[in-house]
Amino acid sequence: MRIDFHQMWSTLSSFFAAHPNLPASTLWSQQGSYPPRSGNEVEIFIDGQAAYRDIATAFRRARKFIYLTISFGAPDFLLAPETGETFFDILRSCRKNSIDVRMVVWEPATKTADTIPDPAPATISGVNDGPGSIQARWDKAKGYHQWYRSPHGHFEPVYLDFPALLGCHHQKTYVMDDSAGGVVAFVGGINPVQSYWDTPAHDVLDPRRVARGQDLLKGLEGTPPLHDIFYRIKGPAVADVAANFVERYNGASIPAAGVAENVPAPVTAEQIPPVPNGIDVQVLRTIAPETYATTPKGDTGIRDVYLNALGAAGQGSLVYIENQYFFDHGVISEIHEAAERGAKVIAILTSKPDENTLTGFVERGLLERISNFQAESRLVQGHRNVAILTLGNHTPDPRAAGKVINSETYIHSKNMAVFGGEWAVMTGGSANIAFTSMRFHSEMNIAFTDRARIKQWVAQLWSEHLGIPAAQASDLIEKPEDAFNFFKNQADHNQRVALANGETPVGRIFYKNTEFPPRELAGITVAPVAPIVAKATPATGP
Repeated sequence: MRIDFHQMWSTLSSFFAAHPNLPASTLWSQQGSYPPRSGNEVEIFIDGQAAYRDIATAFRRARKFIYLTISFGAPDFLLAPETGETFFDILRSCRKNSIDVRMVVWEPATKTADTIPDPAPATISGVNDGPGSIQARWDKAKGYHQWYRSPHGHFEPVYLDFPALLGCHHQKTYVMDDSAGGVVAFVGGINPVQSYWDTPAHDVLDPRRVARGQDLLKGLEGTPPLHDIFYRIKGPAVADVAANFVERYNGASIPAAGVAENVPAPVTAEQIPPVPNGIDVQVLRTIAPETYATTPKGDTGIRDVYLNALGAAGQGSLVYIENQYFFDHGVISEIHEAAERGAKVIAILTSKPDENTLTGFVERGLLERISNFQAESRLVQGHRNVAILTLGNHTPDPRAAGKVINSETYIHSKNMAVFGGEWAVMTGGSANIAFTSMRFHSEMNIAFTDRARIKQWVAQLWSEHLGIPAAQASDLIEKPEDAFNFFKNQADHNQRVALANGETPVGRIFYKNTEFPPRELAGITVAPVAPIVAKATPATGP
């Protein structure tokens, strides 16, 4: 007997689309490592200033442990540029107060400027320098050796055989105690690198985005403003972020034996009391098969939620996406099917991901070209119900009255919200819409289904991007057709009128294929930020 699972899923999807009061249980991942957990508090931090300010505060509040996973990082990254304190300054001060500070770091095959290699360079003192130091382990990634298939038969399958050097441990997580007997976790996409630090203003002349010691004008010309998101979690779901750290740290491929000993789980979900009036949260991952002995089959929980949510979207639904990449066969196919059923899809994507970098050559040049070869992107480009957009920004040009400096805003956030009738689901974290992130990079997202909070946060994002009050953005969310047209009309104006005529754009929405002018800043004086304190502030005792 042959069972056509694709047809079965299509039938179920049609059923979901016809039922606006969709039960949340149909949206969660059924195959992931961790179940959805009740009684959690979630807070969203939009852009690097807000995210890292809160993470720095959490570092200082910790009294027992701080555990983090990162892929890239800069030794002199300033969490709060105004204070002059670096990421590692604060972690070292915590360690001096007998706080257990541990980190697991990706060890790529090819090093870049923002790679922290094994062993940590001498410029990062206090890492694996003995029992009283920050304890670090490095982790090499797996490759990918599978068939690449369209879930709905949109193209012929092709076998992909990628070596481990194309894999990445891409998670960005922080988990620590809160000095009051509780725990807190952060999950997101922002790397601890200065160019990822930004404010909602996305000011192209903001010197706080430039690494310490770098020429300010060259730094600002070379790196556009960047939009990204982090989530803070309190409640039982924090235990799953901690469990992921323990699994990865204890199973790391470069264990630093004799320096960094294995760590037990600091807390379990049963030991964390639910937050009053908390919401349901599921911690989601991508883990390649055979990466860790404790998860031999790997984990595709992030992909599960993407496919479940998109499969439930239909007429009257709204799909809102922010992502750096856009080339996963399953996700793109389900976006197409949702649009065919009448869902309105608004996708805010990076205009030119990782341009002129090694990462860009691999991801955008090699891997995206494979998916384009399979006609994947043509499924949604130009679709009547899909808007493929990007973000720009502008600031007054101090060299000429009435002129503005226009630039793209780099989209590094990886989030999707789906609204359908009385239900909604949102997921965000480190995972790109790319088969790398959905299949074999190590990633972490969270998902939640509280419609009121999701609506509030999407309205906050739209207020920033569209340049409208949050209340107006909130009203648009309930009117998918109006929202879709609002985004497209603003993109039309900004691309065809504002940029073409040198006028000030309205809001920040442009079509993805917009060619932004180069950031030529010669003749502008940019003053460095004077630190408020001259040296790191030690963490206080209990």
